[in-house]
Amino acid sequence: MALFDALDSDLDDIAARCTDDDAGVRRVAMLELAEVTDEGAVPLLVKGLGDADPAVREAAAKALDEHSGEGIVSALVNALEDPVAAVRVAAAETLAEKKDPESVALLIARVDHPEPFVRAAALRTVRELVTPEALPAALRALKDQSPEVRREAIGVLGYLKADQALPALMAAAGDADPSVRRAVMSALVFTRPGGPGAAALLGGLADTQWQVREQAAASIGKVRLPEAIGPLIATMNDESWQVRAKAANALGRICALPAIPALGQALSHEVSNLRKEAAAALGEIASPTALVFLEPAAGDPDPDVRKLVRWAIGRCQAAV
Repeated sequence: MALFDALDSDLDDIAARCTDDDAGVRRVAMLELAEVTDEGAVPLLVKGLGDADPAVREAAAKALDEHSGEGIVSALVNALEDPVAAVRVAAAETLAEKKDPESVALLIARVDHPEPFVRAAALRTVRELVTPEALPAALRALKDQSPEVRREAIGVLGYLKADQALPALMAAAGDADPSVRRAVMSALVFTRPGGPGAAALLGGLADTQWQVREQAAASIGKVRLPEAIGPLIATMNDESWQVRAKAANALGRICALPAIPALGQALSHEVSNLRKEAAAALGEIASPTALVFLEPAAGDPDPDVRKLVRWAIGRCQAAV
């Protein structure tokens, strides 16, 4: 049963409550309108975005996620400038869910807005549309003073997978903010082995922040960079087990034979998640030389590790 099935859903009655003196009544009216299929609900919700009470405006922004129609996108884009953060966030989330091509021009225009939140929200929303029209604005936003805006700009470039953005992304790999550098590592999954982006990913394995190193290893695994085998093996000694786990996964994806000893040593690590990744990687490599490491691990205390070890042993034995 829908949340408001038991309530009066007559549009005229709800419309009357949208102008009630009590803000709580108006807010509930906005919530009810999310359940109303009549297209007449849209203008009431759009009007609710201009209500004097922020809770009503927030409810209206959320309720518009359930509707489509003329004027919704422009109203939500304008709501990105609301003085109350909760309303701005609700409007941004609804816009991102809609993925409406109508919003492209409006959003790109907001990339130069005075408020960092609006700039970042506009980029985050336009990213989901994967439109080449956003490329110039995203490249421009890489020089923004706000790390959040730069991070969202990188997200746009990563979704577009545009080769012409590679030089800018590589430059951003040296950004002062670690969250921006991590975003670059994630965005570079469209690079190719031997390409310019590969060098930036390899550089990410040596970043001072473990989260950046972790993302670099994950992206290298997705791209399957053969030139990363040596650096990834070295990364199996990283101080962070999370980084080691991603490196192990990447080595398995690349089927890196030289990594077998390093992966074998990881089977005795205290963190079971790392042992699982090491076992899975050895199974992907599927070399009989890995059996000397896998067979002693068959009695691992973690059942998930044991399962993967058995699978890996079977793969290695089949390769004999």
